[in-house]
Amino acid sequence: MTSLADTAPRISTERRFAVCLMILVAVTVVRLIGLAFSQVDLFFDESQYWAWSRELAFGYFSKPPLLAWLIAGAEAVCGSTEACIRAPAPVLYLGTCLVSYAIARTLYDEATAFWAALLMTFTAGLAFSSRIISTDVPLLLCWALALLAYVKLWQGADWRWGVLLGVSFGLGMLAKYAMIYFVLGIAGAALIDRDARALLRSPALWLAAAIGMALVVPNAIWVAQNGFVTLTHVGHNIQGEGASFSVLRGLEFVASQFGVFGPVIFSVLLIVCVRMFKPDIGRGDRLMLCFAIPTLALVTVTAFVTRANANWAAPAFISANVLAAAVLVRQAAWRWIAFSIALGVVAQIALLIGDANARRLSIPWISKPDVYARTMGWSALGDEVAKLARATGARTVAAQQRDVVASLLYYLRDTGRPVLSWPAGAVANHHFDITRRLTAAAPDPVLFISWCQSPEAFARHYRRVEPAGRLEARTGPTTSRTYYAFKLSGPVGDLGPLSGC
Repeated sequence: MTSLADTAPRISTERRFAVCLMILVAVTVVRLIGLAFSQVDLFFDESQYWAWSRELAFGYFSKPPLLAWLIAGAEAVCGSTEACIRAPAPVLYLGTCLVSYAIARTLYDEATAFWAALLMTFTAGLAFSSRIISTDVPLLLCWALALLAYVKLWQGADWRWGVLLGVSFGLGMLAKYAMIYFVLGIAGAALIDRDARALLRSPALWLAAAIGMALVVPNAIWVAQNGFVTLTHVGHNIQGEGASFSVLRGLEFVASQFGVFGPVIFSVLLIVCVRMFKPDIGRGDRLMLCFAIPTLALVTVTAFVTRANANWAAPAFISANVLAAAVLVRQAAWRWIAFSIALGVVAQIALLIGDANARRLSIPWISKPDVYARTMGWSALGDEVAKLARATGARTVAAQQRDVVASLLYYLRDTGRPVLSWPAGAVANHHFDITRRLTAAAPDPVLFISWCQSPEAFARHYRRVEPAGRLEARTGPTTSRTYYAFKLSGPVGDLGPLSGC
């Protein structure tokens, strides 16, 4: 039986890229087909990004604008179905894997580049992320391009790579503010490497900085014009429910990185961190560590004192994957490479099957049998609200919670009824409080959808308040979400925060 160890060296240098490209394109096509057959509703974050794409701007309440622009482009090409809105994810990840190939080839060799690209595309974390549209998708591509440009400059390339670095960094900042961690990588590299220190004096690097800042300026102006709501929101996200040291929470975050990076890649990263200054760890290895450790360390420390989501350190994955591929190829650890890829293939197959059966999938022997419950029920809610709006003659639909507003915006997009957000107070809680605020001027009757079942909550805002029924949105074979509907007409003055709910 031919092993991976026997097969890998037989692939010629000329053929490696062609073989790699064919595999990556084939996986991308499979992922796009999987999206077409997926039954998974748009999660409310995805619906929110879609809603933003209908109101193109240089910024939004909680995120910079690049993702909304990408969704608008995708919708112009193939429409507004869930599959189309998510289609940029596998396509952009194809680009990220190819750029990782280029980084590994530049720092190491063709064999390392080949396996770096395959290890990346066959990780459970990337397989999971390629099914959804999120800010991490364009961020990781921009990070990879910036890292390739930096490596080229580190090796003495000309100013054109400085332009690419600047454009990549600027676009990365427009994708997600976590791109700022890249600066920590540059600083870390300068601390331990003489060529990286010399690069700090290079005109090409300062050209990159100027281009990057120029690209960020429109978003900075938008944030300033809107009362710095984005920075406030980011601060609230980081702070969570308050700062309190928790060993368990920190260890849970570290454990989650074995899933995000893949167990083999993350294990290799940890081992090389311990051996960072050993003779067998080369300059290229250390450079990759510099673009992984600061991000990972900063978010890990955050996790010990407050909440940190598993994907917050995702940019570290780019250089960690290249480093892991280099170490595994150097050690001829073909079985570990095969194991890592096999895990990713199994995860990919499981996700494809699960997504295609999301409405009926239930595993009775686990604590939450309906495994897709969190991401399901939003289209069902839209269907129920559409029926009720027709039955009650509602001219406007409104809700207060961001998840409900975002989901109704998407799933009622073809009904012609405006979907508005009941104001939570003087300070906006989400983007729809700014752009889709419900006022007394909204056409009534208003069909209001809420978790609240108390008509008294609306009495001081509308003269006529009629309970319009209870809605059950199925989230799986055994679970559902319950909402209450009210028909409101005759507004009394300006609308304010609801009380009693």
